[in-house]
Amino acid sequence: MNSALDFETFGHLHSIILLVTFGTFFFLPWVGKNFLNDKYRSYVVYFLIAISLAQDLLYDMYQLSINDFDPGDDLPLHICGLSLYLSTYALWKKDQLAFELAYFWGVTAAFNALLTPDPTRFAYGDLDIFSHFLSHGLVVLNVIWLVWVQNMRCRRGSFFKTLGISTIAMAGIGAINHMIGNGANYWFLSQKPVTESPFVQGEWPIYILGVYIAGVIFFAVAYLPMMLVMKIENKRGSSN
Repeated sequence: MNSALDFETFGHLHSIILLVTFGTFFFLPWVGKNFLNDKYRSYVVYFLIAISLAQDLLYDMYQLSINDFDPGDDLPLHICGLSLYLSTYALWKKDQLAFELAYFWGVTAAFNALLTPDPTRFAYGDLDIFSHFLSHGLVVLNVIWLVWVQNMRCRRGSFFKTLGISTIAMAGIGAINHMIGNGANYWFLSQKPVTESPFVQGEWPIYILGVYIAGVIFFAVAYLPMMLVMKIENKRGSSN
């Protein structure tokens, strides 16, 4: 059984997990796009919805069963937890706003969590390692499926809309942290995260500005490939 101390970022285990995860990111949407009809694509969507919800629910049930559920850390209020449910809702309803939030929040935060996980959060060893990469991987996979197979695109102005919603959400999450108390730290608004990121400098509340700036930069980077895809599609459309 692996523990937090055994897990090495970009070590052997992490590299294997990333290889399988990124392979799935490509293989499943590629099969869905090129070989499945609408009927079988809908089955894949139902599967993604079911596993997204089930894995989160089962993990919470396990924590409750051992009396280790912490409302200050284990509710789906972290940005990746919210993105999981937003991407699931977008799969179900093809909701545009849910997709855009899942795209900007999920692709940036979940992708970063896959590449640079925090082993100190792997309190349950192998179970936490499996749960971490499954839940964060599903966020990215759901978004890739929506873009590649279901042809969903971010609308013009979605970057600024998401930024505005994120700013308002920060205030709401901060209020929730305050109401829960007991060290609640959703979106890392109450305590400085354990990270070597150059954006996270100083103590509370100064470091929050760096986190916000990092979010703006990551949103912009995530929007670039979407802009490129839409530009290519518009060019093809105008030439036909």
